[in-house]
Amino acid sequence: MSMMQHWTLKITPLSPVHMGTGQDYSPTDYVIEDGVLYEFDALAAIQVLPAADRQQLNALLERPPGERMLLEIQSFFYRNRERLIPVSRREVHVNPSVEAFYKERIGQVAQYEASGKAVQNRLEIQRTAWSSATGASILPGSGLKGAIRTALLDHLNQGRRLPPGIRSHQQLQESLLQGTFSKDPLRMVRIGDACLTQNQDFATEVRFALNRKKHPVTGRGGTLVQSRAEQQGLYQLLECLPWFVPRVFEGSLSVQERGGVRSDEWPDLSFSLDDIVSACNRFYRGHLERECRLMKAMGYLDDQWSSWMESLFSGPVGSALEEGRAFLLRAGRHSGAESVTLSGVRSIKIMKGKGEQPDFMDEAKTLWLAANERQARRQLLPFGWLLVEPYRDERDLPSWPANLANRDIAIWRRKTEQRKQVLWKILDESQARERERQRLADQEAREAALREARMAAMSEEERLIEALLTTLAQERTAGTLSPNSQVASDRVNLLRAALQWESPELRRQAANAIAETVRLLPWSKKSKPERQGELALLRGESTTST
Repeated sequence: MSMMQHWTLKITPLSPVHMGTGQDYSPTDYVIEDGVLYEFDALAAIQVLPAADRQQLNALLERPPGERMLLEIQSFFYRNRERLIPVSRREVHVNPSVEAFYKERIGQVAQYEASGKAVQNRLEIQRTAWSSATGASILPGSGLKGAIRTALLDHLNQGRRLPPGIRSHQQLQESLLQGTFSKDPLRMVRIGDACLTQNQDFATEVRFALNRKKHPVTGRGGTLVQSRAEQQGLYQLLECLPWFVPRVFEGSLSVQERGGVRSDEWPDLSFSLDDIVSACNRFYRGHLERECRLMKAMGYLDDQWSSWMESLFSGPVGSALEEGRAFLLRAGRHSGAESVTLSGVRSIKIMKGKGEQPDFMDEAKTLWLAANERQARRQLLPFGWLLVEPYRDERDLPSWPANLANRDIAIWRRKTEQRKQVLWKILDESQARERERQRLADQEAREAALREARMAAMSEEERLIEALLTTLAQERTAGTLSPNSQVASDRVNLLRAALQWESPELRRQAANAIAETVRLLPWSKKSKPERQGELALLRGESTTST
């Protein structure tokens, strides 16, 4: 009977890795501040905005769609970033150059450099793969298996040229694997998505992807010729997995063995773990060494990365590679045309000038490299290198050198969480004040509505009395009671009007209201005798009483 053999995989990105999803971080869905890209959900953003800002956002969204509207929305969210940061759902590490690039362009139309060359205002950042369930970064099993497949096919091909009659890549695969899809031996190999093992201390980072020539080419006057993409100022912004965070991903590999069983439905070929490890190391180790030599010769290679790689390969991990207990892979965007094609049949399309036919060669003329700065030509990194360590007992893994571990990301993560907590506290206090203001405003509105309803049901005389008491309450609260305030004149007007009323009850109510104002704002010495007499008369008392 057939058996399934299982191994756990520990995976370490050795260089920036971007395994794309076809989705971007849009500049209307994120802000960058103090070295952090904060992605936010639109609904959460709306909920933390004050009412006035929500109205402003709604007004922007109601405008005709177009570039100007999008730029204004970008600017709006950036102005409100301190409210959005606490409710962000994802944080990405950003270096100072990327942050400066963002701040120069956010909410701006395309600009021009001093030379007059147009600067494309592109702030979309291509996302690397993540789990829809947890939001955490992953290495998709399909991408890992594709990289393994390339190495196995290259091993089977042994550098031979394309055989007669083979016209497509699919035909070549079927020839090498001795069967169509139903008998593909890679069907017996299963690789699951690799997930983070330490999500709390991990973060992705944003890098520029830059195109640079592989070999020096001189033009007229002996000047070095740039690649076509470099001449046009082309770049990409990619979210990448950081390099040298040891064994941060864990996946699984399973191989179904025949166990002596024969069937016409089974592939004619089969691959063991040893076959996979051997083919991957043979194929990818050579590409890694050639690329590093080339980058050093051109002055591109990052010095620290080069030193760390040499130290890693000269220690216990390097021994594991030599002994077949670990293997290299290259996966994801910008892995290099040579790393995804087979030796001997490689035919890479080389684009030429406008109107010229492309060439087809066995080697690309340029590299896409990871950079911190858009114009960088030094301290660059290759994309896509992974170290994979299969095991059944974790104790069998070689020790990882303590000095070859990228700890900056963990420090950055803790600092970012602390900042979010501070801003969350500020936001919470602000929202509490806002809720209290709204409660008081609602209460005032209800009381005003009740007053209006009462006033509507009142007689003209009752409205005059109520108006005086309302003004008294307002001025008392505002601290503006004075001999020159509105109450001072209104009470005299009410006193004179009420003296003409016939209803004893209304006269009594008016007298009580006026007396309340006198308690808080006494009559002036000059007018006091006259006003006291009028008030006594209003009450029906003797004019000698006070």
